[in-house]
Amino acid sequence: MNRWTQTHGSLTLGALGLPLGALALASLLVGCQGQKGPEPAAQPFVFRSLNLQQHNPLGQPTWNLTSPEARYDLGRRVAQASRLKGTLFSNGTPRYRLSATSATVLNDGELIQLEGDLVIQRLGAQPLVIKAKRARWYPAQNLMVLDRRPVATQDKLQVASDQARFLIDQDKLELRDNPLLTRQGDGTIRVNVRSVDWFTKTGDLVAVGPVRGLRILPTKQQQVLTSPALKGNTLTQILTLEAPVRLVDISRGAIFNAQATQVDVRQQIIQSDQPFDGILKQSTVRGVGFQLFYAKQLAVVSSNCKLEQPTDSLTANRCQWNWQSDQVKAIGNVVLKRQANNQTTKSDRIDGRLGSQGLVVFTSPGSRVNTQMTLKQQAPRSKSKDPRTGSATAPIKL
Repeated sequence: MNRWTQTHGSLTLGALGLPLGALALASLLVGCQGQKGPEPAAQPFVFRSLNLQQHNPLGQPTWNLTSPEARYDLGRRVAQASRLKGTLFSNGTPRYRLSATSATVLNDGELIQLEGDLVIQRLGAQPLVIKAKRARWYPAQNLMVLDRRPVATQDKLQVASDQARFLIDQDKLELRDNPLLTRQGDGTIRVNVRSVDWFTKTGDLVAVGPVRGLRILPTKQQQVLTSPALKGNTLTQILTLEAPVRLVDISRGAIFNAQATQVDVRQQIIQSDQPFDGILKQSTVRGVGFQLFYAKQLAVVSSNCKLEQPTDSLTANRCQWNWQSDQVKAIGNVVLKRQANNQTTKSDRIDGRLGSQGLVVFTSPGSRVNTQMTLKQQAPRSKSKDPRTGSATAPIKL
């Protein structure tokens, strides 16, 4: 026969129904009784196909493995198989598919070493795929230890580490030793953390920091994002960074400080509804809530927008900045105060442009504008012998 079956942990050979360990012992005893000289080394059995199965006490399958060719060493209780395929079950229902270039089964299934192009795929509408070059699988413990830089991917969100532990019955992937989160197909987003726990059934992900994210813009400029920790979900593709959060744009000399911040990986949006502050060279900005739309290259201050510059200050309900064109817009109850002539301008909207020195130069659109300023005026000279000269100030409204 050319088929092995493992049922309730007992590995048997074909229709004989004898445990392989017993076969090995019987062969040894016969050899001792009939031979005085040393026996030649036993040649391993070679099978045209291999089918290994294991069931739980209820008779439900827990896992199976198949291979088109395998060798079995009776004395060492070691099986070697190539082009391996298998299925992991949950309550008798297929949960994961796996494949590997080769496998070594030790002690009749106590330990299974998987090597080559190992692929483990969670079945379902949004599959999660785990790839590695080597893994040690302990079926009795529902544990698989993966090394040689395993990578897990779901909907373009990818997590890699030097080593990982896959707790099969808990649907939990523990990534340790230099974990790195990236968005597949967009190598410009990279997040380093200390450890990651990824629950493959629900998509929940928890990372222990420090968290350091690096984004490389199309212009090769870099932005660095830091946080103590993050959590999120790979099905929704939304991550939440714990406070305090800091974003540094090295090329622009910008520093951005925020509270708990949400990252929509799929839509490429970073946002928060909490107060924040930032520095852009000579300017400071504050507000409550923000959105960074990377696809549109647009930053929006949701409310209570306040801008302070050496020459002027501005408050508005809402502000936005396109960092590609450097266009700035202040919208709603806008008040612009300039130090020169104590000028105050009020409008529903004021536009501007960010200059190279980090200062916004404002202009007014066609909407109604109310401007008030104070000008110094030179008083006329008196014709008397005792002339008085001086200056007086008078408010002028425009």
